[in-house]
Amino acid sequence: LMLKDEQQAVTAVALLAMYPFAVFFSTPYTEGLFLLTVIGAVYHFHQNQMARACGWGLLCGLTRPNGGLLSIVLALMAIAPLWDATRKRVTRPAEGWGPLLRKVLLAGAPGYGMLLFSAYIYTLTGNPFMWTKQNVAWGRVYRGLDSIVSDRVDFIAANGLYSYASTQTIDFFYAVAVALAVVAVWPVFRRFGLAYAAFILITILPPMAAGGMLSMGRVTSVLFPVFLWLGGAIPERNRPAWIATFAMLQAFVAVMFFTWRPLY
Repeated sequence: LMLKDEQQAVTAVALLAMYPFAVFFSTPYTEGLFLLTVIGAVYHFHQNQMARACGWGLLCGLTRPNGGLLSIVLALMAIAPLWDATRKRVTRPAEGWGPLLRKVLLAGAPGYGMLLFSAYIYTLTGNPFMWTKQNVAWGRVYRGLDSIVSDRVDFIAANGLYSYASTQTIDFFYAVAVALAVVAVWPVFRRFGLAYAAFILITILPPMAAGGMLSMGRVTSVLFPVFLWLGGAIPERNRPAWIATFAMLQAFVAVMFFTWRPLY
């Protein structure tokens, strides 16, 4: 629907499946279910099938607490028709303000799911947001995005890129994954709209600010707009090479993960 080209669509799905950190789709992590619920919510919202979109959105918020941020994406999708790109101004909704307000309220389904999960946590711990404190046990403490970048730039400046890649291989892989996501933001915005670009940013920036590069490989694995962009941007002659490279790197990541390297 979005790429309007079958071969580009096949390429996008193949790249997503062969993405190095797609290995987490077949492990007992939430990535596979989270990706399913995100795409289900976005697809049905795009098709104006509100009941199904709300169902998938609610499941998204229940799957992972940060799934509640998907409400921002759905709300942006709801108000997108207000912008007249030709006249460069905001216009009145064609169906009236009532239906638009209803869509915006329904866009909150992922957030409602997060609140339901938090209510359940409250019955267990007495603190509805205990899940935020529990992340500290995994080393997730706020550091700031600027320090994350400066630490790695300083290390590379002092020791070289090869030393960084060979001695901090997992962190290097994470950094490359994040760089790909950041580079994709602008072309995704240009081709697919603000909502999809916002999805990339709200998915990667909060966990980076709270934990640096920790787990950023699997965080980036659910960024389906990135793979839509790659599917449409990679020339046809280069697609097999990209897919094969992704597959080989996924095998390497799988070896690291299943031999108990600190890859999680």
